[in-house]
Amino acid sequence: MKVNKSDIYVFSGTGNTLSIAKKIAEVFNSKNVLTKVHRIEATDPKNIELSSTIGIGFTVACWNTYPMVKKWLKALPVSNGTEVFLFDSMGDSSFKMIASIAKQLENKGYKIIGSKEFKMPNNFLLVEKEEKKLKKLNITMPLVEKFAEDIIAGKADAVKGGFIYCLFFSFTSLVVNTWNWKLSQKMITFKIDKQLCTKCGLCADICPKNNITMNEFPVFNNKCEICLRCISYCPVKAISSKLLYKNRTHRGIPTGEIKWRNPI
Repeated sequence: MKVNKSDIYVFSGTGNTLSIAKKIAEVFNSKNVLTKVHRIEATDPKNIELSSTIGIGFTVACWNTYPMVKKWLKALPVSNGTEVFLFDSMGDSSFKMIASIAKQLENKGYKIIGSKEFKMPNNFLLVEKEEKKLKKLNITMPLVEKFAEDIIAGKADAVKGGFIYCLFFSFTSLVVNTWNWKLSQKMITFKIDKQLCTKCGLCADICPKNNITMNEFPVFNNKCEICLRCISYCPVKAISSKLLYKNRTHRGIPTGEIKWRNPI
């Protein structure tokens, strides 16, 4: 790192990536690198500070990432060599999608000083039991600390892609973009158990797309990107989905920290 200041911008569906960002910030600050963590969904990309070393973290979804994240990345200002490190969280594999995103940022003038992908507890489909989640975290979090130390020391590696990986990234980008189609939105169905729902409004408050409105009960509109925050953080498990095995969910951080309108 050439400067002793860093801003980390992160999108986290159910908390995995945010927990990684916070650990990196903890290491940086302990090494006298003044670091703040910002939520991508609450940050205008045109207003980022290019004089800082920038960290960008996001969640892997369908071997790609969410449309809202890609839109944010596309809107970043052109740079003249601003240092950037990248990281993501995934359940099992991303097919090196982070290398394709790094290439896009390099084309905008950013200098990639490191990138790494971290396996974290699944929050989609086959969500693991608590003991398996803890086992993954015990392996991953020391790797996060090492990555942060390597970034500071200028020794971090970067994920390398290639033609096949870029081609697959283009294909999965097309797939992910279909999530915004009306037909896809009809297929993304979350059901509210009105016997359990307390009408607390938390699901609407934490949705990064403002996709949920409160009438008598929560109403899902047509902007869902399947980040699964609502279903994972519902305090009474009143939201169900066919996307989850036995409706098992995952919370990577406490409820108060996932509220994107709150400062980190």
